[in-house]
Amino acid sequence: VLKKHPVDQKVLKGKAVKTKNILKEPHVLYLEEAKKEGIKSVLSVPLMAEKRAIGVVRVYTAVPHDFTAAEIDRLRALAFLGGILAERARIWDKMRALIKISQSISSTLSLEKVLQMVVENAAKTLGMRASSIRLLDEEKGTLEVKAAYGLSRAYLEKGPVEVAKSPIDRECLKCKVVSAPDIRKDKRLQYPEEIIREGIMALLSLPLTVRGKAIGVLRLYTSVPYTFSESEIDFLSALACQGAIAIENARLFEHIKAEYKDLTRDVWKWYDWGTHFPKI
Repeated sequence: VLKKHPVDQKVLKGKAVKTKNILKEPHVLYLEEAKKEGIKSVLSVPLMAEKRAIGVVRVYTAVPHDFTAAEIDRLRALAFLGGILAERARIWDKMRALIKISQSISSTLSLEKVLQMVVENAAKTLGMRASSIRLLDEEKGTLEVKAAYGLSRAYLEKGPVEVAKSPIDRECLKCKVVSAPDIRKDKRLQYPEEIIREGIMALLSLPLTVRGKAIGVLRLYTSVPYTFSESEIDFLSALACQGAIAIENARLFEHIKAEYKDLTRDVWKWYDWGTHFPKI
């Protein structure tokens, strides 16, 4: 847990942190486990990608050691290369997720299945806490949950999301991407206490648009304060676009089914079996 680990908090802000002797440091977590492992000194540096820390690289020694500036620079260089590889792996994961959902859209008419794939891939590919899709009910003025991943039932059933009471959703439904990097400081939420109780610290909302009109919202949640990168927003925008396509396909299919049903009923009314052909 980051809030209990001051070293990782510093490292994720871009700093290198060295601990010469863990036995003399009060901030060390899991001290007994470290003793059993025979660890005496630790050097931690940030794993960087797109100019932001995405993880931590650590080296350990079996004897007390005061890491030099040259050693810190070498580990930073290795972490930089590791960050490049990690980012390339992420790009490939994003591509695979988009391909998978595109194939699903073209091979199934199950809207529920496609939307569930969108929220799961959104959260898993970026390593986020949770994701959801809500569609706009214009008559009620609410956003209804259609797919969710990583959220508790209690949170999903907290109450109706009313557009009139949710400034962040009103803004998103104007076809804007809306970020809340720290929930505790954001006043635009309808249910701030419930979202903090769920363990969510930041969110990003993206509109699902059809022909220039927002019909719903794709939302990503994180468990720590977080600012989404441009590449992450681009990936999520592509997912939102695919979700909107799936919704439009499903609505068109339902419309065609209804028209076919009406046409069939009319043909049966027109046709006098055995004596006359239908007059069309």
